[in-house]
Amino acid sequence: MPTHKPIIGLNDAFGAQAKALRNLQGSILGLFETAGYEEVIPPILERPDSMNSGAGRFLADQTVVFSDPAGAGSLAIRSDMTPQIARIAATRLQHEKELKLCYSGTVMLARPDVRGGSRQQWQTGVECLGIKGSAGDIEVMHLAARTLLAAGFNRPVLQVGHIGLLKALVVESDLSLDIWTTRISRRSPDDLSELLATQALPKASEEALIEMVSGVADQQWLKAHLGCINDDFDTAANELLALVEEVGDKMEGHVTVHADAAVMPRFLYHSGILFAGFAEDVAHAVLHGGRYDAMMSAHGRDMAATGFSCDLWALLNA
Repeated sequence: MPTHKPIIGLNDAFGAQAKALRNLQGSILGLFETAGYEEVIPPILERPDSMNSGAGRFLADQTVVFSDPAGAGSLAIRSDMTPQIARIAATRLQHEKELKLCYSGTVMLARPDVRGGSRQQWQTGVECLGIKGSAGDIEVMHLAARTLLAAGFNRPVLQVGHIGLLKALVVESDLSLDIWTTRISRRSPDDLSELLATQALPKASEEALIEMVSGVADQQWLKAHLGCINDDFDTAANELLALVEEVGDKMEGHVTVHADAAVMPRFLYHSGILFAGFAEDVAHAVLHGGRYDAMMSAHGRDMAATGFSCDLWALLNA
C-alpha cells in the first residue's frame, strides 16, 4: 500500500500561511527591484560540481545528489542559490562588468540547520557583483537592513564580522576551518576550551578565541588586539573597523550596526566581510550575508561579490 506519512523536515503550506509568504515575497522583491536589482530564476537542479565548485565545496554535505533517470548523469537539488548566481555571472552574463541580481525560491538541505528544523527554505536575497572595496559591502548591508524593516521587525541589528580574523587566529591549527566555525557559533567558552586543549596555538590566539565566544569582541576589542596576533589579523581587523565606521549611524530606520568578531558564516564560501541580521526578541539570526570573491574565482571569473539571503519561512515564524 502507498504510504502518506510526511517526510520529516518537509511541510505543506496552504491557506493563510501560503498567502503570508507570497505577500512577504512580493514586498521584498519589490524592494530589491526599486534598489536596481534584477530578478533571476535559476533551475532547482544543478550539476553537483557546479554547486560545489571551489569555495562552494562546503555545501557538499548539505546537498542532495541523485542519478537522473533521463540520462543526464548525477544531479543535485540546490541547497543554496548563491553558487547558481555565481555560475550565471561567470557564464551567461560574463560580458557584464557589474551585476545586481536578486532571487527568491525553494532550496532543500540534506539535513536541517538545527534539530527539529526544516529542510526546506524559501531563500530570498541579492548578489552585488563587480563592485570592489567597501562600496559593494555597504550597499548590500543597507539593503539587508531595509529588508528586515520591510519584514516588520522592530529595531533590527546587523552584527558584522570578518572570516579573516578566525583564519588568522587558527592558522597554526591542524583542524579544518569548518570545525572552528561550528564551535565558535555555539558561543560557549567551556565548549571552545575543550577544543583548544587539543591544539597548540599561541597563547594570544587562545585568549582571543575565548574572548570572541564570550561576547566581548566588538570595535574596542579589535582595536586593542591590533599588533598582538599577526599581520593577517590586523588586515582583517582594520578592514572591519573601517567598514563599521563608514556605515556608522547612516542606516535608515532604527537599525544598529556593530562589529562582532564572533560572527560566523552560514556556509564557508565567504572570503571577507560577514554579517548577520537579528531582530528584537528573536534569539537566532534571521539573515546572513558577506563577501565571497573566492567562489567567483572558482567559477572562472575574477569578480568582487557580496550578497545576503534570508529564509522567508524563518522571517514569518520569527
